[in-house]
Amino acid sequence: MAASGPWEAVAMTLTERPVRPEAADDDPAVRSVMSTYLVGIVPGASLRVALRLMVARHVRHLPVIDGPADRRCHRLVAEADVLRGLVASHGPFGTAPLHVEDVARTAGVVGPVDRLSDAARIMHETGADAVLVEDRGELAGIVTVRDVVAASARGVPRPR
Repeated sequence: MAASGPWEAVAMTLTERPVRPEAADDDPAVRSVMSTYLVGIVPGASLRVALRLMVARHVRHLPVIDGPADRRCHRLVAEADVLRGLVASHGPFGTAPLHVEDVARTAGVVGPVDRLSDAARIMHETGADAVLVEDRGELAGIVTVRDVVAASARGVPRPR
């Protein structure tokens, strides 16, 4: 097979795929895209407090922190979870005060050296729009769908 331009025929195993040189880092480390700006909340906080905190701090996700000594975090509450909980708390028999622990979900966790595709895969598998980043057993950051999209958009070549 003759080479055509920059593309050449290359012998590969079944697990390898050809990669264009300019696309070699289309899958950056989580560390390069994660946000380290984290605002946590305790499980017993009301949903109204959670929503106010999200609005005041301009965040859409709150890691749920069980205590001041707990540096690990495996639950997350998203803006949509809080809003659904607030709507559900007003039922036909009156209001039922719900708390963060009632709507928080188990969060996917990745490490800072994991690839962005790992974070995206976990989000896809769990149906969540964010994963927490843990480094050496401590909460270090968060990666959201928005971060994945922004990183992907940076990798898209500009039209000439």
